[in-house]
Amino acid sequence: MKGHKKGQAAIERAPFAAGSRKGQAAMEYLMTYGWAFLVILVVIAILGYYLSTISVPESCQFGAGFECEQHLLVSESGTNNVYLLFKLGNQQGQAINVTRVKCTTVSGGEITKPSTAFSERIAAGSDQEFTVRYCVDENGNTVSLSPNSNFQGTIAVWYNYQNELEGAPERLATASVSGKVVSE
Repeated sequence: MKGHKKGQAAIERAPFAAGSRKGQAAMEYLMTYGWAFLVILVVIAILGYYLSTISVPESCQFGAGFECEQHLLVSESGTNNVYLLFKLGNQQGQAINVTRVKCTTVSGGEITKPSTAFSERIAAGSDQEFTVRYCVDENGNTVSLSPNSNFQGTIAVWYNYQNELEGAPERLATASVSGKVVSE
């Protein structure tokens, strides 16, 4: 009984069958993970498209005592330098004299005073429009953005109460400002 095999050993396989099963397993592996990889790429592409179209919300928020009633960030034609138009409401309960205004990308901390001073009286409960040419970065360089770009920064307003003594130090009020830059 030489040459007779029992059990699993008795099943003869063709020499090509063993390699074929390994190839099939490899193909199933590649197809399964290939489809999963393709789905992940499609999801990333969709997220990338939609996230690029999201803009920052239009916002202008002072602390107590002031109100930013309207604001507009404008890209100057030709240079793309950004300037700010806004309406400042005085909710202090007394008249103030605004002496300096600045638009900057600095989000807090030490905001340097602009060198140009003026005096603009705002009665209690009233508002006044301001144009700030130009918004600057932390190094004092003019911010240049094309229309439809997003801007986030700070409005700084230096002021005194009208009834304060001459030479009293200026007070500082800041607002966070954000929005889409529009063309001139």
